[in-house]
Amino acid sequence: MSIREIAQRPGPFASLYIDAEHDTEDAGRQRTLRWRALAERLAAEGASEQMIALLGEAVTGDPPEPGRTGRVLIADAESVLVDRRLPTPPQPEIVRVSALPYLLPLIEQGAGEVPHAVAVVDRVGSDMYGVDEQGEVVDESIEGTGHPVHKVRHGGGWSHRSMQRRVEETVRRNADEVAGELTRVARRVHAEVVVVAGEVATRSAVRRALGATGARVVEVEAGSRAAGSDDAELDGAVRELVAEQAEQRRAEVVARFDKAHGRDEGLAVTGLSGTVSALLASNAENLLINSAALGDRTVRLPAEPLRDPAALGALRSATGATCRADEALPVAALVRGGTVTPVGEQAAPPEGVGALLRYA
Repeated sequence: MSIREIAQRPGPFASLYIDAEHDTEDAGRQRTLRWRALAERLAAEGASEQMIALLGEAVTGDPPEPGRTGRVLIADAESVLVDRRLPTPPQPEIVRVSALPYLLPLIEQGAGEVPHAVAVVDRVGSDMYGVDEQGEVVDESIEGTGHPVHKVRHGGGWSHRSMQRRVEETVRRNADEVAGELTRVARRVHAEVVVVAGEVATRSAVRRALGATGARVVEVEAGSRAAGSDDAELDGAVRELVAEQAEQRRAEVVARFDKAHGRDEGLAVTGLSGTVSALLASNAENLLINSAALGDRTVRLPAEPLRDPAALGALRSATGATCRADEALPVAALVRGGTVTPVGEQAAPPEGVGALLRYA
């Protein structure tokens, strides 16, 4: 389920950002103790028994992960909507029960990533995969005339090849066929970066034969289809390229915002009041937000019109309802088709929020 789809669901929600357990000898016992403490916090926050049971099954049902990682779980009264691993444990852990889901840390974690496609090629064939905007991995393989597609759940957000390793399938195609399939994968995930690795002559031929994707195409020295090859170097190169592209995209948004805010036509607003007004009017194309600067501010609005534009009429009869701004603003932006861009402290607008507008 996408973040936009979660934003549109009725609440209440329980949002957990927690330290995942270590893979140690007493991991089972430690997990039980940690879940007991989390369940008590959820109950104190007002979570229903059903919500606690759903989250408890998710937390205690999976085998321990090696090393220290984080985990995010978001549930409503019916199901666990998000269950992803985070590269590092959150500090501090977050346990919230509220009318709106707390999506901002999840958005921040994904802000350093962009959709991408990767192919490792040699003269015999290729292994390739794509990662879409929602962090779903799409592996593509062709044998003869068949086109089996495997879409797998992407644990922990934006993964890399070593995290979703499959049994290799030998695919015998020439460079033109590989390039055609890589073009299709890149278009399918709306890739912003296409990485081609493997044998020098083959990857160069594949790059020349690629169709138009609108993506940045980069050849890298790392990566091989040879049996027993180590993917760590390739994973590092992919991570670096993806992070560069994500930072470039964020810098372009900030530059647009700064330029628009300095002009008379008023295609940008800053501060909590102006940003909320733009969001309620479905006029915010891109929400810029810095969670530290926004802090614990609230908005005096009920959750329903923020979650559902059709419920704006409820504002007339609402009295004293409040929501946390760090929950409300991302939800309001997402359900109205906008984009959320976390920004650094130096680029943060007044009160930690601002918006690029669709129209003046």
